[in-house]
Amino acid sequence: MSIDRKIGLERHDGQEVGRDPKQMTAEELRALGHSAMSPLKALRLRCIDCYGGSLKSVRGCTSTDCPSWPFRLGHSPWRKELSQERKEQLRRLGAETAATRITDQKYGAQIGTDEGAATTLPDAIDGEKHPLNLVGKEEGA
Repeated sequence: MSIDRKIGLERHDGQEVGRDPKQMTAEELRALGHSAMSPLKALRLRCIDCYGGSLKSVRGCTSTDCPSWPFRLGHSPWRKELSQERKEQLRRLGAETAATRITDQKYGAQIGTDEGAATTLPDAIDGEKHPLNLVGKEEGA
């Protein structure tokens, strides 16, 4: 057994068992040969491995009782196809989000600051601190 494989194991009741991946670091998972991926992609890769790398065999798989079978082609049959209207909404939203980020980067506005805010409050009115400028701040600060 290689050292890399042992990273994924622990002793429990005198037996070696697989560790909980949630309790492992990304480096440990990578040392075992894993990489970040969606569960759907992992299922697809498992099916490809099951058939020795043959995509044609995966497509023709007859093991319909296998829990992975519905996902073998890399998509979920349970997920409803998005309508063209919804796809267009998501495209527009993505474009707007990207444009906002580019604008914020260009003009230096940062999330979580008043920089670039549409309205700014005066620091004081008639020598008194503006009450809204004290929200979340200690007085005298």
